[in-house]
Amino acid sequence: MLSRFSALDGLLRHTQPLWQVQPFHHLRLPWWQTHPALCEALAALALPDLQALEQDEAARAALLWPLVPEASELAALCHLPRLPSTLPPPAPAHVPGRKWSQIWAFAQQLGLAAGRGPGHLLEWCAGKGHLGRLLARQGHSVVSLEWDAELCLAARQLSTGLPQQAVQQDVMAAEATGWLAGARQAVALHACGDLHRHLIRQGAAQQVASLSLAPCCYHKHAHEHYQPLSQAAQASGLPLNRRLLQLPLQETVTAGARVRRLRWQELSWRLTFDALQRDLRGENSYLPLPSIAKGLLVGDLTAFIDWAAQTKGLILPAPLDLAPYQQQAQERLAQVLRMELVLGLFRRPVELWLVLDYALYLEEQGYVVSLGEFCERPLTPRNLLLQAHRRADSEAGGR
Repeated sequence: MLSRFSALDGLLRHTQPLWQVQPFHHLRLPWWQTHPALCEALAALALPDLQALEQDEAARAALLWPLVPEASELAALCHLPRLPSTLPPPAPAHVPGRKWSQIWAFAQQLGLAAGRGPGHLLEWCAGKGHLGRLLARQGHSVVSLEWDAELCLAARQLSTGLPQQAVQQDVMAAEATGWLAGARQAVALHACGDLHRHLIRQGAAQQVASLSLAPCCYHKHAHEHYQPLSQAAQASGLPLNRRLLQLPLQETVTAGARVRRLRWQELSWRLTFDALQRDLRGENSYLPLPSIAKGLLVGDLTAFIDWAAQTKGLILPAPLDLAPYQQQAQERLAQVLRMELVLGLFRRPVELWLVLDYALYLEEQGYVVSLGEFCERPLTPRNLLLQAHRRADSEAGGR
């Protein structure tokens, strides 16, 4: 774990100028001086080429790896074992098919760790308790913690007759520690940001025998800058702010055609407003907009521009001719996608750096840790599974 982390950390620090870039802030590719061949190859790609490359990992690698010397080494460091699993049975009526496949694949890796020892199996950030219910059907006594009252009620209704207790509980509150103290194993499938980090810290503090988690949404962090857990990550000094913690999530491997179209439309509309606001303010700098409700994309461009202008306190001229700004946006859309192609090389390395930080921290706390991929990336790109077993328990189990 430590040698992999050290190699990954060194490469990420060396390549910071390539991936610590905000595409909307740049009107041209920012790497012409340092990587001219890369920029020439990117500049030759038209918008349809770029949109096709977004969906073709092999073609992206064939194009970019020869132009970014560190790319192949980063990919090798990110290669983890694919954990074996069987095809799931038909999904229950109340669980979406893709979600059910993720739950089934995740649960299949927990058999040895779950055991039948004293204490309950704790489902952390349970939602409707789908994972815990599957484990309860396998004979485990499960406590499912969920802060949302409606989701917790649904979990109770769905678990009738099963050894599953759905508890309304904010897992960040001190009371959650008591549930950890009585657990033989804690599991978390896609608990976000500080929720999974809190499980790691508090689970180790309570000496829970086994922890199994697939992290998600690393940017949901109380601090603007990432607070490493392990000694190695603390010593690294790799600067990761909340924006950079979003990098692993900015991919479309599971998105359907409609979702991709809406994404490209949102990019185009945001760039149209960006061109307009630079003109209105007489200042050639990016003016960030907040996240938007997807319902706003169902309307027309004018409604979006009105919303954006009101959000940033800008007065629009009347009449307003958006045509020249739309033209600028189309030209810049290709430029943004060119930069995002390069950023894509670093999404998994940044994610693995974070998960290795968790793994090394748990090793420091006396756990034996393993990492693997519990399902294929097209099912979910958040497919990293971290499993940790307290060293004394692991050694005893091996005798």
